[in-house]
Amino acid sequence: EEYARVFHPAEDNKGRGTVRWSEVAAWSGRSVHTEMQWEAIRQPVCPSLAPKPWRTEPLLGRCPREVLIPLTELLSVHTTTPQRCWVCFWEGFAGINEAIQRINEVVPRIQLPDRAYYLLNIPLDKIAKGVFINKYGLEPPSPSLWWPDDRAWCIATEIDFRWTYVGGSQVCIHELLADTRLEDLATKPEHRGDYASD
Repeated sequence: EEYARVFHPAEDNKGRGTVRWSEVAAWSGRSVHTEMQWEAIRQPVCPSLAPKPWRTEPLLGRCPREVLIPLTELLSVHTTTPQRCWVCFWEGFAGINEAIQRINEVVPRIQLPDRAYYLLNIPLDKIAKGVFINKYGLEPPSPSLWWPDDRAWCIATEIDFRWTYVGGSQVCIHELLADTRLEDLATKPEHRGDYASD
């Protein structure tokens, strides 16, 4: 029924927490709007003596745990099948092929336009904990697409984006937008998500 765009936070300039896109936009003199892009809001309108508020940019193509944890908690009450969720991992993630090979079952692959994914069935609470352990100490990949068996909602994190889309019921999306742990805005399918949209 409705959609939200959940922004991945950046790491703050002290390395002790996160900084929201709205804080970066306030620093740069840019506007917060549905189609805003990180590359645009991080560029100051006028030269500023104030230091930039971030050190590390938001994750690209992976939903960070700071978002996954509250997101999965909120979505768990909007499905009747939290123990059975479908997750798709993009086959191009570093180490994903090795991780899939360690699973003692056949993992199907699905092909969508321009992307191929591994499809797994797992409980919702495992998504925030991390489906795979990364032996290199890097942020493990989050699912690119995931939804519960009852199809009450659907999540998409495109590998070239610094945000995650959520589609669900009106009640679900309104609760998501009201959750102060997340930075998000309502969006629509016709809203652009490319660099030139901001």
